[in-house]
Amino acid sequence: MKIQQFLIQKIGNPLEWDSAGKASLLLWMYLSDQLFYQLFIELGMSHPQLIPWVNQAEAQFHSFYFLLLLLVTLGLLAILHTPQARKHASILYEYIACLYFGISHVYYAYCIGLASLPVGVVLLGAPVVGFIIVNHWAVVSAFVASILLMLVLSIATMLDHIPYAPLVLGLYRESGQMEPAWVVAYAVFALPHVVFIFALAHYVLQRWRAREEEAIYLSRTDGLTGLLNRRYVLKMLEQEKHECETGKMPMAVIMVDLDHFKGINDNWGHDVGDDVLVKAAQVLKQSVRLGDYVGRYGGEEFLVVLPGLDEAQAVGLAERIRGNIAAIQVALDGGDILTLSASLGLSCYTGSPFVSQDDLVRRADVALYQAKAGGRDCVMVATA
Repeated sequence: MKIQQFLIQKIGNPLEWDSAGKASLLLWMYLSDQLFYQLFIELGMSHPQLIPWVNQAEAQFHSFYFLLLLLVTLGLLAILHTPQARKHASILYEYIACLYFGISHVYYAYCIGLASLPVGVVLLGAPVVGFIIVNHWAVVSAFVASILLMLVLSIATMLDHIPYAPLVLGLYRESGQMEPAWVVAYAVFALPHVVFIFALAHYVLQRWRAREEEAIYLSRTDGLTGLLNRRYVLKMLEQEKHECETGKMPMAVIMVDLDHFKGINDNWGHDVGDDVLVKAAQVLKQSVRLGDYVGRYGGEEFLVVLPGLDEAQAVGLAERIRGNIAAIQVALDGGDILTLSASLGLSCYTGSPFVSQDDLVRRADVALYQAKAGGRDCVMVATA
């Protein structure tokens, strides 16, 4: 099983989650960042090779707040995963999670440098993903609050009221170049954000595309038979007629109506009627060519669009449809077998500029009624 299919089965589509689920996703992402920062400050105070690069006094001071924020995140996650929170999911959860993520992340950014690479990645990447998943006003409010807080801290740093990047030592060389060790460190800090943002954005956009394709399919398709619905098959008729006019080609339209269908519903119920419609639809699709269109026009009526076929060719295909429908057998309760028949009306376009797609459908419908009046189970061709 592919990873994406596994994720779809296990976690579904984040776009369809409730507010508690979306807030939890944001906090789980944030927790991974916090664990990374927690590891950094712990190693910076204990690892011999990292101690010279970390301000030990500031690390001792800020380690308490790093741990406190980590515990706050765990507490919020525990609350969001309670049955009561899931039951009363509110948009407020998204606002709280976004504001907490944004404002507390500014604190981490201050500790390692407000103008550093990881801060830029989060500042640009997090809102983009946030707009896709959570309420956009929650993202906007958190983004504005974070920017204002960063502006205040930047001014305070410029005025020497607070130090820049208090945890960092030896950020720049005497030449003014950034120390390579910190270049690497900042890249490592940014990596989890980049990976998570790209992975989440890719997954969510894939699900978004799948949902969009499903919506397009449903808007074009009849839910019972799987054929084109009336609106879309008429749209295809209009499009194909234009193509045939341009290419000076003929085309044909067939209206198919299942004989005595009301009696099937009345005698054996709508379940049998639905089964009959599904089987008839399958036969219709199997009877036409690859470039033809078959749609459910309404009730037990179907519309078949045949680009490029003249009258003789269309009559041959219509007879094939009629024979294939007559060969359908539907098993009934008690062992009885139900057989079907259909009446078909056919109209053709031969290049006349005065014939519209509505005219073609109307003529096919008139021919269909002539077929029914003539005894059913036959094909009638409309006259001009």
